[in-house]
Amino acid sequence: MIQKVLFFILSIILSFSLQAKPKDTEIVAEINGQALTVKQFNDRYQWYVDRFKFKMPKKDFLKNLIDLELSSQEAVKRGFDKDSKMLYDTKILLSQHLLEKEVYQKFEAIKVSDRDLKKYFEKSPEIKASHILFKLDPKADKPKEEEVRKKAEEILKKARGGEDFTELAKKYSEGPSAKNGGDLDYFTRDSMVPEFSEVAFKLKKAGDLSDLVRTKYGFHIIKLTGIRDFKSADKRRLQNQVKSQKQKEIYESFFSNLKKNAKITIHENLIED
Repeated sequence: MIQKVLFFILSIILSFSLQAKPKDTEIVAEINGQALTVKQFNDRYQWYVDRFKFKMPKKDFLKNLIDLELSSQEAVKRGFDKDSKMLYDTKILLSQHLLEKEVYQKFEAIKVSDRDLKKYFEKSPEIKASHILFKLDPKADKPKEEEVRKKAEEILKKARGGEDFTELAKKYSEGPSAKNGGDLDYFTRDSMVPEFSEVAFKLKKAGDLSDLVRTKYGFHIIKLTGIRDFKSADKRRLQNQVKSQKQKEIYESFFSNLKKNAKITIHENLIED
């Protein structure tokens, strides 16, 4: 009797273990005639896991898919699929899916060598400087500009005359670095406005002072306080910037190829800021 029971239990276990996996074409759910196959469910579930790094219980995910299908069907009934905003949103989603496949996946394969870092550092070295800022509105009239310029020139004379630059910055600078004696720490050429960097990176040695430098913020007096070599450079910053540059090259190359076979007409004069 016991042998018969054991045989019966074993046969049940074997029957379950030998059941074939659901076929891709089998229907998991049907919502108002819209079928959701096993393959569609698995593909969408995997996409969700890859994107959000979270494994939701599959039964909960199925409920979400059914809700999504019901709400999207209702949206179509109401004509939302023909709405201009909806069409624009759809273009954005299509573009994102294309970029994820053709561009963003390539970002993951980017490798940055020590040679890449050195090459980038040569183009984008790091210097340390302090400055004294005399604020001036870009739209200021000539009399106001001359007033601020005159004040800046007087302080420049003091600095060149040997007065302590740090104390001058604390007393006269109108920038956020004033409390630190004008110290800007180490920075690269691209991290400052072009007019500022052009002058700062021409200074030769620590202690050199610039003439007055005019930017959109006002007038600056710049003092070079340090120059970094590659050994002491911020390698993490370089890694990030080189990787960012390579990403930009991949992105621009992708769109450059698209534009080769595209016909584009632009009328920028019709756009007003």
